[in-house]
Amino acid sequence: MATTIASAFSSYRTNLEITERQESVVSTVRTNVVSALRAEITLHAEESRLIGSYDRQTLTRYLKEGDVDIMVILNYGKHADWYNSDGTVRCLDKFKSVLSAKYPATPMQRDRNCISMQLAEFRFDVVPAFKNDGGDYQIPDSVDKKWLWTNPFTFAEKVTATNKSMGGYFVPLIKMVKGWNRGVGWPIRSFHLECMMVNRYATYAQAYSYDSMLKFWFDALPTYLQGPTYDPVRNQRVDSYLDNGAVTSKRQVAISKATAAMRAADKAYGLQAADVPASIRNWQALLGEFFPSYG
Repeated sequence: MATTIASAFSSYRTNLEITERQESVVSTVRTNVVSALRAEITLHAEESRLIGSYDRQTLTRYLKEGDVDIMVILNYGKHADWYNSDGTVRCLDKFKSVLSAKYPATPMQRDRNCISMQLAEFRFDVVPAFKNDGGDYQIPDSVDKKWLWTNPFTFAEKVTATNKSMGGYFVPLIKMVKGWNRGVGWPIRSFHLECMMVNRYATYAQAYSYDSMLKFWFDALPTYLQGPTYDPVRNQRVDSYLDNGAVTSKRQVAISKATAAMRAADKAYGLQAADVPASIRNWQALLGEFFPSYG
């Protein structure tokens, strides 16, 4: 519970953090998965790296509803026979065979770029990769039958740099927006959301209060969703999934929910000076169960 706007957002920030127990579970699964693969597949000296939201520290405590991504890096000299169109599938099938033997009771499937394991507390996506001398990576695309260039760590570095320039406020701000996104049914994919936020805040030299940043973020979000969003590293569009051809498209749904959030944030922010309890109730209605009650 909280009696001031500042203390309410401080509690909300803490409540969204992944717990030490969750971190321990992820670490144990990572160790066991890499160990099982290493026993049958020759790995690069780097072996593995966590990627995605977990690496960027932008996952929230709703870990069961998300996924943890790990890149397992192959020794090219030993597995060059996979570096071709058919090898994209053969590589993933070998990973699935090894992991199915290690985790016979765990549901898993071969997805486009990874083996997706549905564990009790989260989904664990295992992505094979080759690393080149320049530091970039290639991962298999089993649909288009090619090895795709990627470097997820450059995006993570941008998140880290913005977080540093904003005094540690940026990563928690992403988590707060994700808390809202989850509460309204995930109309926006997480990576799309992060790209929009990196693009907006990359030039910020300081942070402001969470309530003011959220108010102005939601003011801008409907407009952002009306146009294209590009990955700031590879300059590729990340919003095309919203144009799904439905009578009411995913883009229209996302804009509608963002517009409702804009109005709710404006109301909550506008009440802060005159009626703190009402403001906190309105912020809680907007941001979800981990936002504290007044009191």
